[in-house]
Amino acid sequence: MIYLDNAATSFPKAPGLAQAMVEHITNVAGNTGRSSYSGSVHNSMLVYETRDKLAQLLNSNDSSRFIFTKNATEALSIAILGSIKMGDNILISPLEHNSVMRPLSYLQVTKKINIHTFKLDDDMQVDMDDLIHQLNTNKINKVISTLTSNVSGTILPLEKINNICKKFSIDLIVDASQYVGYAPLDLTSLDAKAICFPGHKGLLGPSGTGVLWLGKDFQPHPLTFGGTGSKSESINQPDFLPDKYESGTPNITGICGLSTALDYLLDQGLANIRKKRADVYTYLLDQITGIEEILIHGNQEIERQIGLLSFNIKDVPCSQVTYLLDRKNIAVRMGLHCAPLAHKFLDTYKLGGSVRISPSSFTSKEEIDITIKTLKEIIYGFKR
Repeated sequence: MIYLDNAATSFPKAPGLAQAMVEHITNVAGNTGRSSYSGSVHNSMLVYETRDKLAQLLNSNDSSRFIFTKNATEALSIAILGSIKMGDNILISPLEHNSVMRPLSYLQVTKKINIHTFKLDDDMQVDMDDLIHQLNTNKINKVISTLTSNVSGTILPLEKINNICKKFSIDLIVDASQYVGYAPLDLTSLDAKAICFPGHKGLLGPSGTGVLWLGKDFQPHPLTFGGTGSKSESINQPDFLPDKYESGTPNITGICGLSTALDYLLDQGLANIRKKRADVYTYLLDQITGIEEILIHGNQEIERQIGLLSFNIKDVPCSQVTYLLDRKNIAVRMGLHCAPLAHKFLDTYKLGGSVRISPSSFTSKEEIDITIKTLKEIIYGFKR
């Protein structure tokens, strides 16, 4: 199979991940933080060391701020539902995923919040003047923004947005689902209140793993309460990190897999991962650009692009393109990608979305060649 749907979940996973998870679930008994026998201590250390690896990868000096969740969606829900107050004004990008929009839509009903959207130009550059104007005039309480669009691959200027939010003393919550693991990120340089990301995409870990990183002086209300293995004498939820947000038994075997994936990323270096994926994307773009029947959506310059490509073939439904690629054992994703706002911005909503190719650093140029050849065959077939 030629797998080109890494924006949904990565494949292949990091080398050694499957073996580590099998060994863990086969040989290690016990919960984390619940007892002093060897299996429980092993698992407690495993979770602790995985936090340390995350802190090392993302240049953070406090590993306790990394909260394990089951995915980025849960992390975003904690940050959003646990912190937004009645009547708040929220400023978002026009590219947000439903992991952001659905909690906000719920809060529009339950807490009467107001949602505002900052502008992007036709080249998908952030209109900084508009962003500043909205902060000045709309009494914005929080800015919630994707770092990278899951539809177009566009990287938004996080540092600039962060600095403006800092200047106005406004909380910034970031959906980094399509960025973390694919490119370097330095958390010490940011004043963001929350960075949310999954373990199963760029981090090359298993599904069922995600992370909520909490910035200084930001502790939203937990969404789950219960046993943590700490403060067991009290019926009150612990108020310290990370226990405040990690009630119940964690996905220990999943965290074991994530730990192995982090070892691989730390060994390779995120700058090298970024270069490999950029090289594959550039090769893909070179091969697909100039095919008259293919319309590419969004910006393409690699400096502002994480390395995924959305397109449509003229007069061919994106569902049909995906079906025909699948018959050749090529896996891509089509549709609205759980991001209707982004498709409305790109003017692809009325088309039913787009076809998305998202290679990884493992993708070969030969696989891209086969994919392009198949797309040309699809186009030729519909022309006849």
